[in-house]
Amino acid sequence: MSLIQPFEAEVIEGDILTIVLKGDLDSISTPEFDRIVKEHLDAGQSRIIIDCRWLGYLSSLAIGSLVALQTRLRRKGGAVKLAAIQGPVMKIIRTVRLDKLLDIYGDQEFARQSFAEEAARTAAPAVT
Repeated sequence: MSLIQPFEAEVIEGDILTIVLKGDLDSISTPEFDRIVKEHLDAGQSRIIIDCRWLGYLSSLAIGSLVALQTRLRRKGGAVKLAAIQGPVMKIIRTVRLDKLLDIYGDQEFARQSFAEEAARTAAPAVT
């Protein structure tokens, strides 16, 4: 019997962790999700994209993990961005008002571009 990995993680552009969630982010998969995110943060990185196109369910434990992650990243000058959220999961996110806390994008590419735009804004000299 082969188990399907609940997500795939990859670092792109040198410092953006992308996590593609597959199936559910629940009490079984959230601890492994948190471990991978912690490794990225411990390496000094603070930009994360979570691709939700195949996410089936988001538990209360997972919601708490995302809130804690965003709080920690904002303190470090980073952010977590959600991408490609589908129907029932978007309903959960709106119900708990997570859409007011996290940036949400139509797909992973738009989320990646938003990091580039933010970097360009902070690197631009101030106009006096």
